Amino acid sequence: MREKRIIAAAVLWFLSGIRIGAFGTLPIKAIDIENHSIRQWPKLGVRTKFGKHQTAYFLNIPELVEVVKEWDSFVRSQLTSDHPWFANIAPETGKLDQDNLFIGKNRHQEARKDLKEWLKKVNIPYHSPHKFRDGFAVYAKKLSNDI
Repeated sequence: MREKRIIAAAVLWFLSGIRIGAFGTLPIKAIDIENHSIRQWPKLGVRTKFGKHQTAYFLNIPELVEVVKEWDSFVRSQLTSDHPWFANIAPETGKLDQDNLFIGKNRHQEARKDLKEWLKKVNIPYHSPHKFRDGFAVYAKKLSNDI
């Protein structure tokens, strides 16, 4: 479960360029797969840099969007829209924790830890979540015709 969750997370980081702090606090209802958008709105509980309210759009790379879509469908089928998209996993069962809506102050550290463990498992050098954000910027810039 942790592996599926971190793969979907890393793909979303790349597709959207979202900051890890905001990502860790995204409720399910903040993500709109159909419109390739993420509502980074503090009123939804998203902790953004400087409390900034914005809607971000993610890249349309079908193979990667499909990874995000699969996780999104899964969490929506198991949890309420107020649960975190980077869903809590019950340590006792290894399944999504339907009773836990809590998003701690250091939630992003769990994502970093999971990423580090997964990359080590698949024998890929560690890249921080910010590197995925950088990847988004470089890729998007190469696709653009002008600034």
